[in-house]
Amino acid sequence: MMKKVLFTLCFILAYTFVDAQKTRVYFKDKGEQLSLLNEANKVLSPASLARRQRHNIPLRENDLPVSQEYIAQLEMLGAKIEGRSRWFNYALVEHPNPTVLATLPFVERLENPKQYKLHLSGTTSTYDYGFSRNQVEMLKGDLMHARGYTGRGVTIAVIDAGFTGVLQAAVLDSLRNEGRILGSYSFISNDTNVYIGGGSHGASVLSTMAANADSIFIGTAPHANYWLLTSENIASETPVEMDDWLFAAEFADSVGADVINSSLGYSTFDDSADNFSYSDMDGNTALVTQAADMASGKGIVVVVSAGNEGSSSWQYISAPADGDSVLAVGAVDFQENYVAFSSRGPSADNRIKPDVAAMGLATTLINFNGEVRSGSGTSFSSPLVAGMIACLIQAQPTRSVAEIVDQVKRSAHQYWTPDNLLGYGIPNFDRAYIIGLDDLAEQKIGSFAVFPNPFKDKLNISFAGEQGTVDARLKILDPSGKVLLEKEHRFSVGSELSLELDLARGLYYLNIETNEGSFSQLIKH
Repeated sequence: MMKKVLFTLCFILAYTFVDAQKTRVYFKDKGEQLSLLNEANKVLSPASLARRQRHNIPLRENDLPVSQEYIAQLEMLGAKIEGRSRWFNYALVEHPNPTVLATLPFVERLENPKQYKLHLSGTTSTYDYGFSRNQVEMLKGDLMHARGYTGRGVTIAVIDAGFTGVLQAAVLDSLRNEGRILGSYSFISNDTNVYIGGGSHGASVLSTMAANADSIFIGTAPHANYWLLTSENIASETPVEMDDWLFAAEFADSVGADVINSSLGYSTFDDSADNFSYSDMDGNTALVTQAADMASGKGIVVVVSAGNEGSSSWQYISAPADGDSVLAVGAVDFQENYVAFSSRGPSADNRIKPDVAAMGLATTLINFNGEVRSGSGTSFSSPLVAGMIACLIQAQPTRSVAEIVDQVKRSAHQYWTPDNLLGYGIPNFDRAYIIGLDDLAEQKIGSFAVFPNPFKDKLNISFAGEQGTVDARLKILDPSGKVLLEKEHRFSVGSELSLELDLARGLYYLNIETNEGSFSQLIKH
């Protein structure tokens, strides 16, 4: 079944490609590159260093390049270098007898990648012309955009298949004309050509974030910057595509990406004896999951599709959606109902997966001609969330990856009752923005006390400011964001307001806004 999906996505290709056997050669250390540990500017771009400085992430040994001296010795023994990983300190090589490389004193071990089958998490597009209003408003993206947060100044790396259609799409005119495609690279062919011969899956994914055509199609991050990176060879099912994903993630780190979106997943292999089992979806086993978690540790928010196996015998999420630092996105329809194809959780170690969900059925996107169409799959719910995260980072650039991910989860509509279909549910990014203000707001005013908490029928709010009075607007919201009570009140020093509340048992948010800031607290009835 998966081969049929790949064919529908990739019908413009008329050739096949079979990769020769490749080997990962792991090194014991970084050799001569260790001298760069105190020269960060020679290792990473200014944008990457700035992102790390914001999150207090130091330069580590796994940021250093692979030893060029070691690479040269591999080549002297006839190895063809296909790629290299600084994070995991290995080179991917092609050699007729790789065991000879193990005799080198700096080689730690050899590893033969299994024959992984990579599957795209999207399905073929239909010719049903649509607009993006529902998919953006579902995430309250319109409210974030109205606040002025459209992803401007934030960089998203899209790791995917080809981007055919990007150069023709009218809805991406501003992206091209304003120079916000910062660059491209194919880790399949090792060149910058990502627009011809690799299919249009990446273009469809990109458009859900980057489209900017008023009254036709607006993406979730219409003013963000983008790197277009390909790691998926749609004409083959080879083991090295997970390595290529790793190389692309390392590249994204080096150029300063703030967000990675990848609508790719791994679960089955060419040889059924090598298939991942469900127990392997534990957040630690697959190389691509390790790579995604490593990227998160470098200060990049990693957003991936949960997969389209919900109705198949596999049914579970695939790697790297199982990563504990990865935000895995499932799919809902326009009525916010679970879509049966969306892969399910939990992870093998019983963590909530997917993490959140967005519109993945009849999602507005572009096709291989750059035309506005619609398509279905978690491939397209994932970038909707990634684009909104770019808006959130624009609004709150000092928040850490863990804090951003936590805000998104806490904003979702079933945060208090997560399940294995939608995880924490559909995020409300305007609420996530407000949640992100909480710590700062408490530091700014810190003058309100709320008691008792939990409460029965009466909730008391006291003001202990140093002097004068303060005008406040109070709101009580349920977990879905619905305002249950709204009240204005003038507090004086030492005054107290009692609210008699007729609410069902459960958890609620109390929000107090003043001209000095905003105070929010979770309350329980």
